[in-house]
Amino acid sequence: MRPVTPPGPISDLFDRLHDLHLRAGEPGLRRIAADLGIGVVSHATVHKVFTGPRVPKWGYLELVVEVLGGDTREFHALWLAARRAERRFPAVATADVEPGTGAAPWHCTDVLSGHGGEVAGVAFSPNGRLLATASADMSVRLWDPRHGTPAGEPLVGHRGPVWGVAFSPTGRVLATAGVDTTVRLWDPATGRPSAFPHLDDHGGFVVGVVFSPDGRALVTGGGDAVIRVWDLTDGGALRAALPGRAGPVNDLAVNSRGVIASASLEGEVRLWDAAAGGSTGALLSGHTSSVACVAFSPDGRLLAAGADDGTVRVWVAATGAPVREPWTGHDGPVWGVAFATPDVLVTASRDHTARVWDVVSGAPLGPPLVGHVDALTHVAVSPRGDVIATASDDGTARLWRPSGRAPES
Repeated sequence: MRPVTPPGPISDLFDRLHDLHLRAGEPGLRRIAADLGIGVVSHATVHKVFTGPRVPKWGYLELVVEVLGGDTREFHALWLAARRAERRFPAVATADVEPGTGAAPWHCTDVLSGHGGEVAGVAFSPNGRLLATASADMSVRLWDPRHGTPAGEPLVGHRGPVWGVAFSPTGRVLATAGVDTTVRLWDPATGRPSAFPHLDDHGGFVVGVVFSPDGRALVTGGGDAVIRVWDLTDGGALRAALPGRAGPVNDLAVNSRGVIASASLEGEVRLWDAAAGGSTGALLSGHTSSVACVAFSPDGRLLAAGADDGTVRVWVAATGAPVREPWTGHDGPVWGVAFATPDVLVTASRDHTARVWDVVSGAPLGPPLVGHVDALTHVAVSPRGDVIATASDDGTARLWRPSGRAPES
């Protein structure tokens, strides 16, 4: 009568409850209900406490734990973590998983094919109605993620592989970054270059590209180890050039307060204040190799980074304090990180898999997302947190949705 749930806080709660039941001699459900007292709860309610898959009400769980001789304080902590997981991702918490199948709480619904080379970047538009993919074939493609179909013709203009892509906060501008040392701006509605189509002050390849929260500035970084801030209200004029200090920049992220995070080839994660034109002084250390990717949580409180050493680290952005020990679930370099919610993180690795994690417990929410036949290069999550997009060296991007949930029409 043990419920089948993905690994994580919900599974931990039910596993601990069944261990307690076993130590108590496995009394029958009617016996437990009788021990609670006539009219308190029915044996059917006790059955629901044990079998889920929904997390039971605390009042009922507390009574059962007391009858079985368990520690209610311990179970209350487990219950709180399970309830948080259920509220954050109900589709994951109650995924329709058949016993013994090992079915994942996320499944691939669409394989986006069409690029002639590795897919190096993915990004959702702010309303989730478009997905952009950047490729080594020197093009960017737009897709309708609701149906997994192309949206218009490829965007062509770069003279080398395209490694970075980002939508503006309004969704009216798409920025792309490439090996040709340029950043190009497009109108995603028409597929045409914008009024100032490219920014070309970089002295090396460009891979990191993010918009400021108000959309008035664009932040870029790459091989010349300089982070540039462009003023989009002044024809794309260069507003600031921030020296990376630790070699080429591999990735950039910006939070709602305008704080920039940079990941470097030399293993540094550094925070910057673009308005002040320099570093905040915060240096988030710990990685033993090149840091490949960074991402802020939606509320800007946490910062995650993945590295070539195969680890994922998460810090409190304001203090630089690590949230927990590094996560080591991947068997290869981690090149993509993205938050689905403030407490759910998605990672993509060169081991050909992506993983979904509970930030609070550090536990994976289900088995790895498997399907790509080559290394993963990037990951993005839709604004609603219900679609994951992964990019791969196999030349495709894939869309993943919670099991049992159909694509939005």
